Amino acid sequence: MEIVGAQGPFGIQQAPIPLQSGGPSFSPVLDDGNDEVEEIVREYDPGTDIWPAQGSVSGQSAVLDSPDAMPNILYRGPDLGPGSEEMLIIRFDRQTCGILSIKDGVTENPWRTSVWPLAKNTPALYHAVFALAAFHASKDLPSLRVYGMEHMRKSITYMLQGIQSMRTDAALATTLSLAFAESWDQHISTGIQHLRGARALVSQAMRDGMQRGFQGEDIARLRFLYNTWMYMDVIARLTSLAETGKEEVENFPLATPDDGVHEIDPLLGCAASLFPLIGQVANLIQRVRKTESNSIAIISEAIELKTLIEKWEPPQYFEPPEDPTSDVQHSFQTAEAYRWATLLYLHQAVPEIPSESAAELAKRVLILLATVPLSSRTTIVQIYPLLAASCEADDEEDRKWILNRWAAMQSRLKIGNIDRCLEVIREVWARRDAFEAEKRQRQRRSVGRSGSYAAPEDATKRESSNGLPMGGDQDPSGYYGLAESWRRVSADKTNMLTSVPRDDSRRAVAASSRQNIEFEKTVRGRLHWIGVMRDWKWEGKSSEKHLVLGSIFPHPLSVSSWQPRI
Repeated sequence: MEIVGAQGPFGIQQAPIPLQSGGPSFSPVLDDGNDEVEEIVREYDPGTDIWPAQGSVSGQSAVLDSPDAMPNILYRGPDLGPGSEEMLIIRFDRQTCGILSIKDGVTENPWRTSVWPLAKNTPALYHAVFALAAFHASKDLPSLRVYGMEHMRKSITYMLQGIQSMRTDAALATTLSLAFAESWDQHISTGIQHLRGARALVSQAMRDGMQRGFQGEDIARLRFLYNTWMYMDVIARLTSLAETGKEEVENFPLATPDDGVHEIDPLLGCAASLFPLIGQVANLIQRVRKTESNSIAIISEAIELKTLIEKWEPPQYFEPPEDPTSDVQHSFQTAEAYRWATLLYLHQAVPEIPSESAAELAKRVLILLATVPLSSRTTIVQIYPLLAASCEADDEEDRKWILNRWAAMQSRLKIGNIDRCLEVIREVWARRDAFEAEKRQRQRRSVGRSGSYAAPEDATKRESSNGLPMGGDQDPSGYYGLAESWRRVSADKTNMLTSVPRDDSRRAVAASSRQNIEFEKTVRGRLHWIGVMRDWKWEGKSSEKHLVLGSIFPHPLSVSSWQPRI
């Protein structure tokens, strides 16, 4: 069976996907009672057969074991039930691939052109793809969640049993697929420590690639998997206190094309060289949140990172995608939104460094996102900057636009992550509104008390517009009178001092860097989105949940003794 010329979720003609009834030819799962798997797939009951016989690997084996059933196989049509493998792969092709890449043209979505062909010969990846499609579709059809759990169980079991013989790129693709799948299942919690397994896979793949030499399709697939891991790893570190591991991963070689024209990355867009800097900011903020005050070393590192991020620029030329809904300019604007959102987050963590106010930085982010039309596919990677900027909005009209933007993104993505982000944003708004209301009430009480005991104004405390005392004979030395006289007589000379060219904006920023943000609105406070997640225990220690912005890893694979291959 083959799906030819299937229409994508937004009318894009998509590449054919070979679909084999009953899946690829490999043996069924041997150990359904694996304790490590059952710990993850908590709701699966091994005593209940929830997987339909038709179209499933285990069902196919059961039928083949019965000679009387052979004629039924020969004449049996495809199983088009909602949870069948036939329907799940159609969903994967037409819906899921479209929210995993900002390029979804006929031949440019790597989930369709690289991952699926690899999955047909890799049992663990094969079932991971089905889990991905099932969890994605469960937003509209909740009953598909049980199929997603079953495919996840099979994928993890195959991975645990065959990891010694798996290709490195296949193992990494499986891990990333399961990571996305689990992040879309809003009822599953995990910890950032699971990224260590993927990190080891990436490190091994980089070492093998450098030893063998990157070439052909292998380098394209590995670059895609590396960048996908980087995206997920960086976004996860922005929300968690748990460290992802001390092992450093080599940067993927960013070869400059001969003609100077780069390709738009499926997830990083134009920001492939920016994400390593965002990752360094995430590491710094983790250190900040573990301390009560910022050390000189932290402040020094923060100003260096701020300078690098401010100077960052993407390559000038990019190859336009085949996908008409993905414009190069939209990727530029999204990359800039990430840049300013990172500067906002850095300011909220280290307010000692000179910076625009949080409100001004957030406004920059929202303007950049607002100039990207909702029809653009780049909206699928705008979750983080929109979350960071949304929490700073206090104008009702801006908040209404923000809610409409999230609703539009949810109608396209259909994942539980959007719902969780909205819950956090609404809670931040509620806390900040209550905080501001209480502050105004305290000010009114203070003014009331001051008015009750108002005394005649003391002449010695009245000042002129120049800050000098007015009236009375409280200046026996004559200092203030002389100073005021000198100021009037020497006005021309003093004007010379103020007429020296200077950057007033820089002076204003330096003067207000610590005064334009309250402690409770920093990353240590309760009025920050990180503070809300901390209170709700959605982030933090390895055993706790953290907000998933497209980056959760589902299982702690032991890779210490694994020698993968390509």
